[in-house]
Order: sequence, then C-alpha cells, then structure tokens
Amino acid sequence: MSTTIQLPEGHSAVLKDDVDMTNKEVKSLRRAARVAMGIATRLQEVGFDETDPSTWAAFTDMSDDEADTIDLFQRQCVVTRLRSWTLDRPMPTTVDEVDDLPRPIYVTLTVAAIDINLSDSFEMDGAANPLAAIEG
Repeated sequence: MSTTIQLPEGHSAVLKDDVDMTNKEVKSLRRAARVAMGIATRLQEVGFDETDPSTWAAFTDMSDDEADTIDLFQRQCVVTRLRSWTLDRPMPTTVDEVDDLPRPIYVTLTVAAIDINLSDSFEMDGAANPLAAIEG
C-alpha cells in the first residue's frame, strides 16, 4: 500500500505506508523519533502550535541540537517513505539531499512523511491473533 500526496505546481509523490516498511526501516525511524517526540511533546506542553504565530516564542527556547533532532527525524521519514514522484529531478536518497529540495516541496513532503504509525499495533490479514491459525 502507499499514499499519494499532492505537491506544489501540480506534482505528486507516493509514500510508502507503515505496513510496507521493513522492520529495519521502522527501527531506524523509531530511533530518530524517540528523542524528537520528547522534544515535540515538551513544546506542546508549553503551548507551541506551529499554525499559531503567537505561540512561536516557545520554539525559541529549543537548543540547536533539539531543533536538529526534530529536523533529522523529518528528513529521515522522507528518505525512508518516498517511493516515487513526478518532479523532474532525482529523488533524495540521503537526509542531506532532502535539504536541497525547494522549500514548498520540502515542507509539504516532510509534513506528510512524518504522519506514520511506528507502533506494532496492527492486525495481520484481519486476524486479531496472528497465531490463531497455528494454535487450533
């Protein structure tokens, strides 16, 4: 399965869904997310809302390392999930290459790419108990 998102200027991108990610990919994103989510939670607790400029002062209390950690997680999500796109340029294959994207594409892509379920809470083929077929 995959998710198609709309990019600026009529372009689109296809992102790999969580059920199609390898365990290695999930573990890599979990490592990046672990610290980033702690920072994001702390920002929310002090009232930060990226859609409300009046709360942006809370963001200034972050250290450069904390901001870099969140940024790295976002870029890693793009590299891990991006399957294809309609842009007339090579897809980024490293987190550094994600930073080379034009800002409108970068923002749209990272916002969509971080929307992923990294938990192990899902059912296989609709079975509530994946061992049911071999236990009975």
